[in-house]
Amino acid sequence: MKKVVLGSVLLLAMSSVQAAEAPRWDSAAVSFQRVDVDGDKLTGFGFAGSKLLGKNIFVNGSYGNVSNEFYGVDYTYKTMSLGLGARVAVSDSTDLYGIVSYEDVELDASYYNNSASDGDNGHGMAFGARTMLTDKFELNGGFKFIEIADESETAINVSALYNFTDNVSGGLGITRADDVDTISISAVYYF
Repeated sequence: MKKVVLGSVLLLAMSSVQAAEAPRWDSAAVSFQRVDVDGDKLTGFGFAGSKLLGKNIFVNGSYGNVSNEFYGVDYTYKTMSLGLGARVAVSDSTDLYGIVSYEDVELDASYYNNSASDGDNGHGMAFGARTMLTDKFELNGGFKFIEIADESETAINVSALYNFTDNVSGGLGITRADDVDTISISAVYYF
């Protein structure tokens, strides 16, 4: 009897994984972000989105704005990325992807009536995988390489999304890089 019950449970588990839909690429997201830049903590918000242009080509973009005050100086760190990517379905529920992107960073500092700004731009490449573990739960992981002003940065990211409805998900993401680590809580709308 135990073998029949165990076999039934395994069969149901396998069928639920096989029934998972493919990752969706047409989305817009807003997030709360906590960024650690060499030990200094900044908080703020971010926006991101992606749109399929065909079956396997998509555009994506993101903007982040985090800030804090240290010793009376207000700092604001802004990031922007705009990319073109390709996806390949390796199963009914898993996509591999690659992205080439334009990257822009800016750091603003102000102290009373004095302010200074420094920024630069460059390019990036990202590679990763997105998989629907179930119809409700998506896992995303990847690597990103960025080069700005002859300096390079390598990041690894992992995020998980839970689908509350067909169009709305909530998620948690972690990105670790050489000098900048980010934790984000996001709300995603699929269209």
